[in-house]
Amino acid sequence: MHALAAVLATVAAAALVAVQPLAGRRRYRRLLETLPDDPAARLRHYRRGIVGEWSAVGLLVVIGVLAGRSPASIGLTGGRHAAAAAAEVAEVGLALAASAILFRAPALRSTLRRQAGGFIALLPRTADERAAFALVAVTAGVCEELIFRGFGIAYVRWLWPGATHFWLVALTAAGFGFAHLYQGARGVILTGVVGAVLASLVLATGSLYPAMAIHALVDLRVLALPPLV
Repeated sequence: MHALAAVLATVAAAALVAVQPLAGRRRYRRLLETLPDDPAARLRHYRRGIVGEWSAVGLLVVIGVLAGRSPASIGLTGGRHAAAAAAEVAEVGLALAASAILFRAPALRSTLRRQAGGFIALLPRTADERAAFALVAVTAGVCEELIFRGFGIAYVRWLWPGATHFWLVALTAAGFGFAHLYQGARGVILTGVVGAVLASLVLATGSLYPAMAIHALVDLRVLALPPLV
């Protein structure tokens, strides 16, 4: 059972690094091609993304069961310094809320449009899309933290027991950044930096929950963007 878990974990890690980024870029390009003639394509893209991420988490559950691992082994626990972690989440939430208010300033419209250039086709336009995008954001906060910080850190530790925090952060951040290849080089770098911050938070607190909350809040902030197209 443990050998099967090791094989599945290695296949999952390889897919995250070598398959998912290219598949994600191909899906995004297909969305760009389809949207002009099919406005419903964005909603389908959201739904497929949600199903895909929860399916990946389902595979991780299977791996964990086969390996005899507990949820705490990937950070699904209260962790250390829970009060400090909660305070940090609150501070980040306030900062994100303040930045969301600044988004409404007309002078920032061109800057926002430039910064969102790598994923502008994903931005919701209608009420239905905004509701669906809220689910996308929460799904990303939960699933991507389980995949990249929970499974990712645990897998690197299993493969390289002597890995320091620096390498745990660097390797998982690189994987997270590359997963956003569809956003171009700028997007890979920026999301890689975000991944490094979240990985550092997980290692400092011993829990995925603060990172999940912050990740979801960062993505939900997109709903505060003014129309950019």
